[in-house]
Amino acid sequence: MTSFSQIVFEPGGVALSVFALLTLFGQIYAVISAFSQKRSIILRLTMVIQFVLGLCWFCLLLDGSFTVDYFDRRRAYLGLTRLIFDAPWIAVAVIDLLFAAILCISFMILRRYGRSHLSKGAIKETVDMLPVGICFAKEDGTVVLKNLLADSICRELTGGALTDADRFWKYIEETGEKQNQVSIVVLPSGKAVMLQRCNIEVDSERFIQLIACDISEQYRMTAELRDKNQKLLDIQQRMKAFGEMSQRLAMTEEILRARVSIHDEMGHLLLSGKYCLDRPETADRDNLLRLERYTHLLLMNEGEEPDDALPSGIDGAFAAAREMGVKVDLSGNLPQSRTERDILSRAILECAANTAKHGGGDRLSVELTDDRDGFTIVLSGNGTPPDAPITEAGGLSMLRRTVETVAGTMNVRCDPNVTVELRIPKK
Repeated sequence: MTSFSQIVFEPGGVALSVFALLTLFGQIYAVISAFSQKRSIILRLTMVIQFVLGLCWFCLLLDGSFTVDYFDRRRAYLGLTRLIFDAPWIAVAVIDLLFAAILCISFMILRRYGRSHLSKGAIKETVDMLPVGICFAKEDGTVVLKNLLADSICRELTGGALTDADRFWKYIEETGEKQNQVSIVVLPSGKAVMLQRCNIEVDSERFIQLIACDISEQYRMTAELRDKNQKLLDIQQRMKAFGEMSQRLAMTEEILRARVSIHDEMGHLLLSGKYCLDRPETADRDNLLRLERYTHLLLMNEGEEPDDALPSGIDGAFAAAREMGVKVDLSGNLPQSRTERDILSRAILECAANTAKHGGGDRLSVELTDDRDGFTIVLSGNGTPPDAPITEAGGLSMLRRTVETVAGTMNVRCDPNVTVELRIPKK
């Protein structure tokens, strides 16, 4: 059978040498993988032994080829080299295949070991994939393990990598918002992060654990809720102030109503008395005495009206005008609204009193117009026109305030008789 020395420079011999070289490269890669992945000592030692044996085998083949190339092909080889080159080439091929098979088995073992055992690289990769930032450090602050998120948060806040957990936490306490056992910081990017620190013990050794969670959405909702609560508090304070103001306005309105009532009744009494003195033959003395008694009770604050008092409302205004010697000419339909009727009766009383007192007149024209937008009252009395511009005081001033409380308007003009126009809008 043909020996290996006879085909060492033939294509078959060269192929066997190249195959041994490729197997050696594979063994080198297996050794590097075993050490870089921190495999067990036994597995790493097995890879080294395999590599040494493969290297020796390749060196023997290389040494034999060099000797045959540069020296006599027929010289006698010594030792193991002579034994290999005298062996059949089939035996050399079998040894090459044996080393290749061992290499394949080694790769299978490395792969199976990697699936059943966690390496430091696998742990680091898993920690980096966590959705929260995490950092473990010794008690002096030296970082042992951190993930990418924790490091990026530190870089965004401090501008540097996370190398000292204790210093980083002091920075968080100084710049963050303290809430219970955690601190909240807002990153320059706008994200809100909640950080928590705790101490853990592993194998009788104490470590610092830092955890960072993204709470941007919760922080935004909390801020919105805080703003809404502040707005509600402001509204509550304004409502309280409005309530107090409403009470004061109610008291002021009651006082104004009492003053207007006293003013109207006193004016009614005085004008009726003047009318009786000027025309004693037509005066109703009993009615005058009734008005005097009613006004006395009103001034003395005796409570309820007397039974023989004049009727209230529009009928009372007409009756009071008659007592003052003023005839009211009414055109248009009377309003149905209580507010409009009250304003109309008060306006008739005031204008009738002014017609009799200032103008010496005896007739009051009242025109009522009701449309879709509001109710209009136009009152015009006869008598002597005023010599000077009309100054609103006393009754007219009170009448204007009453009209304006219901968002109405009042206009006083002289063309030539004194005319008062009231406009009351629909609600």
